[in-house]
This record gives sequence, structure tokens and C-alpha cells, in this order.
Amino acid sequence: AAYREPELRLTIESCIANADHPERLRFGVCLQYDLDGPPETQPDCLDGLGAAVRLISHDWTESKGGCWARHRTQGLYDGEPFTLQIDSHTRMAPGWDSDLLTMFRDFPSDKPLITGHLPMYDLVDGEPVFRNSSRSDVPVTIIDQWASEGWVHHPSRLVPTETAVPRPTRVLSGMFVFTAGAWNVEVRQDPEHLYTGEEFALTVRSFTWGYDLFNPSHVVAWTRHHPQPNKKYISHHDKAEVRRRHVRALKRLRVLLRGDPDRILAPYSTGPIRAVDAYSAWSGLDCRTYRFDEDAAAGVAPPLPGQTTPTLRPPALPVS
Repeated sequence: AAYREPELRLTIESCIANADHPERLRFGVCLQYDLDGPPETQPDCLDGLGAAVRLISHDWTESKGGCWARHRTQGLYDGEPFTLQIDSHTRMAPGWDSDLLTMFRDFPSDKPLITGHLPMYDLVDGEPVFRNSSRSDVPVTIIDQWASEGWVHHPSRLVPTETAVPRPTRVLSGMFVFTAGAWNVEVRQDPEHLYTGEEFALTVRSFTWGYDLFNPSHVVAWTRHHPQPNKKYISHHDKAEVRRRHVRALKRLRVLLRGDPDRILAPYSTGPIRAVDAYSAWSGLDCRTYRFDEDAAAGVAPPLPGQTTPTLRPPALPVS
């Protein structure tokens, strides 16, 4: 999903150049171009790329947001056995494709989903400079706020090299998801969602569809550090409309956290394999009371699939 994004082509080129098997790659792009922007954001920015690209194009003024764009992109799925969702300002490590396939096959789950925050890179004179050059220090998610509206704030911190893998993680990160290709159908992005709370909605939906969430065992990609906020739909479109959609999206999230017993969110509701209460028991995040336990706040790894945490302890931080 590329919204007025000057690094889209560079991201795809990085995927190709660093793959062990570039001939296996297929790209799906929802391009939201900017006719008044730099050449890298124009409708023809991917011309001559020499890669298998399925492309949907819109003027940026037609955009309905990142979730809408990811929904559109997932619609380009054509039965491939695996899928990788990344932001359009990402750089890949050498051998990333082989590494992810190995993790997928080795992690103890029938439906592993590999996700997490990525370490950052800066652009210096047009070239990427990676802040965390060690590929063994993997950012992991911590929980530091659960708002009364339902959304969870989940930043990350680095884990030292001796941390055991595979390492389950409690919350999906939209900037990086690698899993079975069927995820595009089973957990297709809700286009009515907007921005805040999107990742937690996908977390609950993926878990209830039977996916087990893991951090990668080592760094396979980096994301761009933006000195200034990057362009987003929520910052450049009608404020009243953005606010209306934000309120509606969080109402949908709260319905999802209750398990959506009346299935009013279908086809973007919970899955048929596990209940939301099972997610709460496993993760230490109580979706009924918006409480989270001390392990979640400290970044202690949750249990391996099939195990549960002890009874919820008092929240480590106040719920806002």
C-alpha cells in the first residue's frame, strides 16, 4: 500500500536484489500516486521494473486510507502459498526469502504468522544507513497503554542475542507480516477501519482464525525512519470525515473485542477456530476489561502455542 510514497520502487528493488529466489516473487501494489509530487510518486514510477507486479492505481485524492489500500492489495492475491505484507519504505536483508521460509517451517505451529516491529534505517545522501546492523537483536512488542476506546499502544524494544527462539509475540505489526497466502482471504483487511487500532483488530482476527504469532528469529528487514512525519491519508484529507471514520472504526474494534456474537462485522469478524477469550488467556490481555499483565508490559515472551498464561495480574500501567 503506497500513499504518495517516494521509496516504493526502492522497496521492491530491495526485495528483488536481496532474495535468494527473485524469480519466485510476485508483487501486489495499491499505488496512490501524486501528480504534483516527485517522479518517484508518479503513476509510471514502476515502469521498466522487470518484476511481476499486479498494480491498482488511484490518484491520492481518491484514497480511503491505509486499511482500504491494504484491502485492495490483498484482492490481488492469486493463490500463492505464502504472503508478505510490508510498508512501501522497507529494505530487506540478504536471503530474506529463504530465512522466512525456514522460520515458517521450523516454528511450532500449523499456522505460524511471523510479524513484529522492524529496526530502522536512515537515508543519508540517498543511501540507507541501518541503525541496528546486528541481525540478531530483534525488536519485540511491549504493551504500555490500553485506551478506553479499545486500541492498544504497543511499541517495541530490542531483545539481546541470547533470547531463545522461536519467540511468540502478543500483537501483530502491520509493517511486517509473513504467513500462509490464505491469510489474505481469511483475514482480509477491513476497509472500514482507518488507522488507530488496526493492528490489534488484525491480531485478534488472526488468532481466532488459528494463526500463531511469532517474532522473526533474526532481523530480515528494516523500515525507514522519517525525520518528518510521512504522508498519510489521516493527515491530508477532510478532518471531519477522518474523525467520523475514526470513531466508526473504533466502534467496530470494540465489537470485535467482545467476540462479535451477532456477526455484524462479517466478513471482517472473528474467526471460527478460537475464541477471543482464548486470546486473552494466552496473551495476558483481557479483551473484556482492557487489563494487561506485567509480562505484557515488560516484553516477557508469551507462552508457546497451546499454552496459557497464569490468571491476569493487575495492570502494570494505568488504563487510560
